[in-house]
Amino acid sequence: MTGPKPEASRETAPRAQPWSFSADWRAATLAALGLLLLTASPPHRVDLPLYGALAVATAAAWRPGPAVAAIGAALPFFGFGRDVGPVSFSAPGLALVLVGLGALSRAVWDRFRRPRRGTWLRAPTSPLDLPLAGFLVAALVSLLVTEYPRLSVRELRSLILEPVLFFWLLRVLRGLDADHWAVRGFLASAVVAALAALLQSALGLGGTEAEGVRRAQAWYPSPNHLALMLGRALPLLLAESLAGGHRWLGRAGALLTAAAMAVTFSLGAILGGLASTIAVLLALGRRRGALRLGSVAVALLLGVAVLGLIGVLPERLNPLRPSSGFRVELWLSSLAMIRDHPLLGVGLDNFVYLYQQVYLREGGAAEPNLSHPHNWVLHLWLQLGVLGLLSFVTLCWKIGRAAYGSALGAAEGGDRGPNWLAVGVLGALVATLVHGLIDNSYFLPDLAALFWLGAAVAFRQSEPARR
Repeated sequence: MTGPKPEASRETAPRAQPWSFSADWRAATLAALGLLLLTASPPHRVDLPLYGALAVATAAAWRPGPAVAAIGAALPFFGFGRDVGPVSFSAPGLALVLVGLGALSRAVWDRFRRPRRGTWLRAPTSPLDLPLAGFLVAALVSLLVTEYPRLSVRELRSLILEPVLFFWLLRVLRGLDADHWAVRGFLASAVVAALAALLQSALGLGGTEAEGVRRAQAWYPSPNHLALMLGRALPLLLAESLAGGHRWLGRAGALLTAAAMAVTFSLGAILGGLASTIAVLLALGRRRGALRLGSVAVALLLGVAVLGLIGVLPERLNPLRPSSGFRVELWLSSLAMIRDHPLLGVGLDNFVYLYQQVYLREGGAAEPNLSHPHNWVLHLWLQLGVLGLLSFVTLCWKIGRAAYGSALGAAEGGDRGPNWLAVGVLGALVATLVHGLIDNSYFLPDLAALFWLGAAVAFRQSEPARR
């Protein structure tokens, strides 16, 4: 008789390659340091941002794929940026422009140098083209109904056009491992943010006092926003720790990220983290682990509910706290808004103004400044209308199917073992949809870019890479 077969993720896990400070790593480092110089230099030193911009563009012209790491690394630092004339750019926006220009210059150079061999700069196509077109059309049409066009145009640029251009760039550079470098850059910065949140919590510095606890937020605008970003990083780090080539780094990063999510005291992050972890375990063939975690999660939730009923828990940890009723009132107001604007919604970044002026219910009066419905279905519908919602659902379906299809092995790549990048993207998509049921999901600068990064990874991992 033979014993039970080992789980797939343990059976054929890839081995880590010896690390060296190769030309690729030097280019990625140059781009990251250039972006740091560009965004963090003092205002009176006008020369330093120019040097930083030159460094990023040079790195991209030298090694376009690795330079994309700077865009991924900039995502958690979206609040830091520069004004270029009358236009304000976030750190990821600056990185996107400079890396794109550098990559374009390299493509032109290669074209003239080797005209018969063509160039890697070709119009990218993917199975997402049709729903992506619908998503863009919905965003443009939403400008027709907005009451605050300046705000809508700003959000169109930062949350729709720039993230889609990021996806396009990753598709163009998919044969140069650009998506892999972008993920690495993002995870490095996410772990730094997690460390900052943990230090903030330990030292009692900053954060937000709410309902009996101090909630860590690092440099983020709110603890909830930090938790949303960390919720995207956790499944990627967990997949790396279980099936990647650098497991100890993944384990350390996953532990730090999970701990930082805990000190944000975000209920949505807990639910999304549990759901994404179960999804990662299932995708790796660890069904017993997923079942055990699910059982423990159900038991904990029941225990927390009981403790909440008897009044033992701090208010923030109590899922039955009175503030939970505000969300129900918010959803009812959002449904009323949809009733009055069923087809095209209310436009980008218009929700808070209509909510305050027309749709605020008496039960939600304690929180009149909520900027979104705290539910991804309602949010997409109100921001982009029916077409935008249907396009987003189709995008999620196609991304999830592509990630799942390549989760157990690299497509035609010759790699053995589970594809940790695809597994991580699948987990991040689950976190997006589960956490997004009670909070934001897409319409924040880092979350929008991460959604399209996940799309690029899913489809690159499910097709042969061009070499």
